[in-house]
Amino acid sequence: MIRQICQHLSTENDDNNPDCVFMVSTLREACGALRAVQGNGCSKVILISPPAAAGCMGGPWWMAMMTQCRSFQDQELASPAFVDILDCGSQAGRAVSALTRGQKHIVFDPASPQRKAVEMLAASLGATVLFQRPDTIQPSPLGIVGPSGE
Repeated sequence: MIRQICQHLSTENDDNNPDCVFMVSTLREACGALRAVQGNGCSKVILISPPAAAGCMGGPWWMAMMTQCRSFQDQELASPAFVDILDCGSQAGRAVSALTRGQKHIVFDPASPQRKAVEMLAASLGATVLFQRPDTIQPSPLGIVGPSGE
């Protein structure tokens, strides 16, 4: 799935450099992840929210955090570019809200009865919908792990 996002975002595909995917829930973790990958050869850096975060933390929280992270990144020229993904779980309303506010990549439960509507909206907005989280998520660069071990 992440490879599809990377292909969607870029026409070049560098299989020699792996993707680095980090689950982050704070600005500190996001900035720490970006600092951790500087110069390590990752082709793409992907920051993903905790599972179903749109439902408990909200899309505006995620988008504001990513905007702030990009602002800090602009101040540090060595910071790598990154893709951010908001996990909406099965909450179609949260997915629609995030997409219409400009979120470009979401995870959405494929079993949801609103799957087609969310897919169609995303397509019309040039956004990407994933139906499962990435298989490989790197440990937090700050040594903070959640109860699931991620």
